[in-house]
Amino acid sequence: MVLQARPKATLVASDLFAESFDQHFGHSDRPQQRLITNLKAAGVEQRATIETADMCKLPFENASFDAIVSSYAIDHLSRDGIKQALGEAARVVKPGGDFLLMLVANDKWVKLAFGPLAMHGGFGRGPDWWSTRAKEAGFEVLEQGTTPATLYFVLRRS
Repeated sequence: MVLQARPKATLVASDLFAESFDQHFGHSDRPQQRLITNLKAAGVEQRATIETADMCKLPFENASFDAIVSSYAIDHLSRDGIKQALGEAARVVKPGGDFLLMLVANDKWVKLAFGPLAMHGGFGRGPDWWSTRAKEAGFEVLEQGTTPATLYFVLRRS
């Protein structure tokens, strides 16, 4: 959808594609193929590349991207891992660049509805905790909010 709405944009999709990918999305010979299939179906595969990478040690140059997105991944990490990943996000996005951070809402109704699937994010990691961590990494919070099952932040690198 991002590439369809922005015909001049390019995208780098990054994931570890580890065994947790299979646990969440089912086994396939090459998990990247699932993404390629979706990109082809949308007609945007020529403007996207896929990189296998760890969000705590991104293989990209400093200030490589105008904008970045993390969706439902960083909240699986430990406190130290979160600090590392947010630091890497700040490193690879250009000054003034934006970062959309989406997390599973740490909400009792979400946990009731989805059970163990939503049981990550740690206790006490609500909006204030995440906002503080983002600011410590060098981001300013432009917007934060919730939608069903999602806590999100629109951040800008200082």
